[in-house]
Amino acid sequence: MANFSIANVFIASFSLLLSLTHSFSIENPTDRCILVLLDDLALKSSHSIFFNSLQARGFELDFKLSDDPKIALQRYNQHLYDGLIMFAPTTERFGGSLDLAGILDFVDSYKDLIVVADENASDLIQSIAAECGVDFDEVAAFCRGINY
Repeated sequence: MANFSIANVFIASFSLLLSLTHSFSIENPTDRCILVLLDDLALKSSHSIFFNSLQARGFELDFKLSDDPKIALQRYNQHLYDGLIMFAPTTERFGGSLDLAGILDFVDSYKDLIVVADENASDLIQSIAAECGVDFDEVAAFCRGINY
């Protein structure tokens, strides 16, 4: 796993916080089932405060490795999840039926997506981000200008 600089962690944390405040209703979540894709199961424990805070607010989290062959966002044209959190920045290919088109369809169906990554993200993750209007090259240039 790549080492994260303070600037990368700050930007990822700030972006995640902004996404959470606008994507989820903290007081009364109506969309409760969230798929969490991980590069490594160790992320589940290293980010347990974040995941526990979501569970405490009533969200049901389904943790899967990003290369799990049983991953699916839909079955019989019905979405299985209300949100997708991707802690899988190095994933080059998802398991199961999940692909770029499926994720974009999920987002276009008014479902929530949170992607955690930095400028070293895989081409697949950068493609997903680019389709949603995020360019990692600009973020990297911005990070180099911050002094801590």
